[in-house]
Amino acid sequence: MKTNTGVTLMEVLIASVIIALAFIPILRLIDFGSVSTVKVNTYSKGARLAQELIEECKHVPFKVYQNNPNYKNLPDGVYEIVQPDYYKKTQKSIDEFMDQNKQSLKDFGFDAKLKVKRNSLNQIKEIWFEVEIKWRERGKKDNVDQPELRARAGNAIYNSEAM
Repeated sequence: MKTNTGVTLMEVLIASVIIALAFIPILRLIDFGSVSTVKVNTYSKGARLAQELIEECKHVPFKVYQNNPNYKNLPDGVYEIVQPDYYKKTQKSIDEFMDQNKQSLKDFGFDAKLKVKRNSLNQIKEIWFEVEIKWRERGKKDNVDQPELRARAGNAIYNSEAM
């Protein structure tokens, strides 16, 4: 009597389908991980650019802010746009970031604002900076309404020369 110890084509096909079905969740997990990595990387770069802009503005002497016509009579607590001349290096970094991410980001923009606190002699004694970097991810073509994502940073400097 002859016994059939081989595997039939049907058994091979069933085993292949079972293995393929087991790998689908793993492949989706890898895809989700790569998308999440890109999003976290974009957030990180946005926050770094915001902080870089603030740090560059903090190195501008207080006299420059005090003599600037836009800030000279700025009341306490009122926000004003930071002059682009105060963050030229960071502007180059932002432009490079936008060029590198044209395909993955849309509606990219940033707002850099400052507000001042004055002493009794009307000298600027503190400057508060706030920077917000905004963008939308391109995502899937069928999803038109992507949420706006933001990275924010803020910091203040104190004028030790003001009385």
